[in-house]
Amino acid sequence: MAEAQLSLNLDIKHDASLSDFAGPGWMSIIDAVRQLHVGLIGQLYLFGSPETGKSHLLSAVCESFIEMDKSAICLSLNELIHTDVNVLSSLENFSLIAIDDLEVLEQSSQWQEALFHLINRSREGQRQLLFASNKPATELPFQLTDLLTRLAQSPSFKVPNGHDLADRQALLQSILRRRGWQFDERIITHLLTEGPHRIGAMMEVLNYIQPMFSNLGRSNISKAVISDALRTIDEQTLAAELADIAQETQVDNDIANQDQHTMPLDF
Repeated sequence: MAEAQLSLNLDIKHDASLSDFAGPGWMSIIDAVRQLHVGLIGQLYLFGSPETGKSHLLSAVCESFIEMDKSAICLSLNELIHTDVNVLSSLENFSLIAIDDLEVLEQSSQWQEALFHLINRSREGQRQLLFASNKPATELPFQLTDLLTRLAQSPSFKVPNGHDLADRQALLQSILRRRGWQFDERIITHLLTEGPHRIGAMMEVLNYIQPMFSNLGRSNISKAVISDALRTIDEQTLAAELADIAQETQVDNDIANQDQHTMPLDF
């Protein structure tokens, strides 16, 4: 199984832990993950907007299975959709199969069918399945209705949108503790209150500013460095917000184009 994981270039991202999701908004989801651990549920479906932590959570769940001496694999369908569909073969040998970016399967009926058969094989072998998408299963525009039925049988949870400060704070504290990073309290407060709310964007900003302090001891951090870090947080946050606006505009345009193509003719 390790060889299969390596050949797919799908190594679990070990910089993820369930402790990152200790915030109150994640409690019901983590409870469901615990049920997944012990086999009380066989499937779990998560959905929510981009950059809200779904991929990070999938990596954390896989890591938790590995810590329990179980096997796990995490698939990004966004990365795999243009490769050979046979990469889904034999994955049912893993204890947990986590499948991210489910919505991209709209592009391929062949991949929909392959996932349907993988789900069936996994269920027969009593393996656990974890799905993530930007839409609820009931809103996925798949042609294969049997696949939609399988996905809809999963307990389903919408992930928090990041607007709760307590959720962001719990995540940030967990990541800083695990990585052994120490920042001035002014930087942490500014990132939490003025930085991006979406988890993915917040983590990108965190990774962006960390090199500014990598060669400095706490006693060597000047006011100028702190000011640079605060300004960088503001700049990167603005860039993330502009990217969100552009993405929302593109989605609106796509919907408008679809409506035009399906508009009935008036005779």
